[in-house]
Order: sequence, then C-alpha cells, then structure tokens
Amino acid sequence: MARESTCRFAILGMLCREPMSGYDLRSAIERSVGHFWQESYGNLYPTLERMAEEHLVELDPEASSRSGRVRKVYRVTAAGRSALVEWLRRPVLPHVERNELLLKLFFGAQVGPVDSLAHLERSRAEAEGLLAALRLLDENVRQARSDEPEFAYRHLSIRAGLLGLEAHLRWCDEAREALQRLERTTGSTKKRGTR
Repeated sequence: MARESTCRFAILGMLCREPMSGYDLRSAIERSVGHFWQESYGNLYPTLERMAEEHLVELDPEASSRSGRVRKVYRVTAAGRSALVEWLRRPVLPHVERNELLLKLFFGAQVGPVDSLAHLERSRAEAEGLLAALRLLDENVRQARSDEPEFAYRHLSIRAGLLGLEAHLRWCDEAREALQRLERTTGSTKKRGTR
C-alpha cells in the first residue's frame, strides 16, 4: 500500500488553529513543528489547491480581503476537520529515517576518517544550533499558556526534539572519539608502510 501524503494533515492541523495563507502556513509550520516536520512551498500550494477541490479547505473571503490586496487565506471545513480526526486516530505507519550522515559514515572506509570527521563536526554544529532554538521555543511555550489543553500535546513534540538532539550530540562525541582513534591507527599504519 502506498504511503499517503501527510502534507494535507499538517495543513489541516494548522488550519484548525486559525485561517492562514500558504505563506502563513509555511511560516507556522517552520515555527511550531519545524524541528520534526517540513513542508516546501512547492508541495504546500498544490496540496492546498487539491484540498480545496476536495472541500477539505475553503477560501476565507473576509480574511482574504482584509489586507486590501488579493491574498488567498484558507480555513478548514467540517469535512476537513473530520478527515484530520480520522487520520489522527489511525495507527502510525512504521518509518525508516533517511539519514545522509549515517549513510556516509557507513561507507566512510572508502574515504577515511578525516572526511567522516568533517561531516560529523558539521552535523554536531547544526544540532547545537537547533538545540538552542528548541530550548528557547520550549521556554516560550511553557511560559505562554501552560493551562491550554493543546499545551501538553505540543510540549511532547518539543521534548522529543530536545531529547533527540541531546542524544545526537552525545553520539557525535562518541563517534568523534572512535574516528579520531581510527585516524591515529590508520595514520600510524600508513607511516610504517612508507618506510
């Protein structure tokens, strides 16, 4: 069975919060669930158009004309809310992460530890930046409205991101040590071989 595109459900979930334009949707996704979910404009707009044809979303005429310029602002319909609820109740399909860093490390013997270390250091630096941003988001969410029913659900996804990034950084440290040992070993072997 082909995997159903979950872009539509990300859109429906965001529109359940408030009506938004495609641009606003992309920004809201980036700010709220961006640490574990991304949508490109190239995917977002065609999906919105298909969803409008399927009557899952509709244009919000008031919000679309409020700014004085032509702007498509979408809102979720009753059918869209039903589709989201039905999807939320389905079991989560198994997911295998596509991780280019791990793929390159798996085949790293072809280039040696120096290149692998460089990839690892870039990944570590990126993770540190994401962790700092996520910690700030976590703090802001907790200070904002912890009494809102949606808070607990949103906070769970933030915690998963925090713990995942912290684990990745610990793994990066372990991997760095292993690659540095390998570099010393292969470096000394090469030196002995050239004598």
